[in-house]
Amino acid sequence: MNENFNPLARELATRINALVDIPLVNEENEQLFFELIVTILLQLFFDTLDSEI
Repeated sequence: MNENFNPLARELATRINALVDIPLVNEENEQLFFELIVTILLQLFFDTLDSEI
């Protein structure tokens, strides 16, 4: 994971995790999953901004 997004991704993933429950998956793995997804989305978003400048 990109270290620049880590605190932001963790905070956003925690908020998502509080709202979404994935059946048969423990909370720790849900958190890691959401952090990964948020990090990927943030990277895509900021890469898009960089390419437009």
